[in-house]
Amino acid sequence: MIDIIIPAYNAHKTIEQTLCSIAYQNISDKFNVYIVNDSSNKDYSKIVKFFEKFIKIKELKLKKNSGPGLARQFGIDNSNGDYIIFMDSDDCFSDCFSASFLYNAIKDGDYDVVISSIVEETDYGFFLHNNSKVWLHGKIYKRKYLIDNDIHFNNSRYDEDNAFNQLIFLGNPKEKVIDTKTYIRRNNPTSLTKTYDSKDLKDYIYNITWALSEAIDRGYDKHKIAELSYSAMLYIFYSYLNCYWLPISKRIIINSKKLKEIMIQYELTEEEKIESMKVQFDIAMRTTNPKYLLNQFTSFDNFLKMIDEVGEEYD
Repeated sequence: MIDIIIPAYNAHKTIEQTLCSIAYQNISDKFNVYIVNDSSNKDYSKIVKFFEKFIKIKELKLKKNSGPGLARQFGIDNSNGDYIIFMDSDDCFSDCFSASFLYNAIKDGDYDVVISSIVEETDYGFFLHNNSKVWLHGKIYKRKYLIDNDIHFNNSRYDEDNAFNQLIFLGNPKEKVIDTKTYIRRNNPTSLTKTYDSKDLKDYIYNITWALSEAIDRGYDKHKIAELSYSAMLYIFYSYLNCYWLPISKRIIINSKKLKEIMIQYELTEEEKIESMKVQFDIAMRTTNPKYLLNQFTSFDNFLKMIDEVGEEYD
């Protein structure tokens, strides 16, 4: 069976569309669907009662609002299917075969995780993401791998999905990427992601550092740790350039100290560094004001020196 886990906080206006896309799947008889009520203002009993006619569905309730990561973990802990798919309460499958593409791939190849393409809806149009290892969307996970490797969500409210996924992939799972669109990430202006200040990198830094620290403690592949730590530091550097005049820039420097300590322990070749720089610069060009990238007032090496020089703690 496949457990579909949906964290939900006051999602009554959007979750029915999500559930319709689940019920519409050609393998819906293989699902156990769990709405994890993250202490919403009212329950989802009427919605559950309606969809019980079409799918196996249950509402799980958290006693206090804990954020999507811990809600998903609660769903994992209170389900027992062989495979797990995570969905957000305002998203949907791309078509009626989406789940079967994921399920057939992971079952037939005995993989630990399968990654598909996702479509992201934004204010500016639709964007295709291939082989994204950041989001939970468009993936299916083998429960046994999560249990055997003690993969779990931490208590962060933002970017916790990145930490969860990075810990998985740092552990060298048996993975497969399929060239199929299975998931639509809808543009919901009231969602937690949309209301979060994307320029505040505190949670990104925390979660990447958490995943890397866990990987080091577990003795995971040093080269993968090196690649991720270097890539993450470059991402933070470009973000710093985009907001260096704001108070947040100082927080970025201070919170990056632990990540820098990890990065300098694990060296990449110059060729690998150049390749990582190309990737991160390409991302920055799509998300950062180009004038800050093309007229850099500081270099990456100087940014690393600045991290050592700032000693004041930031609350």
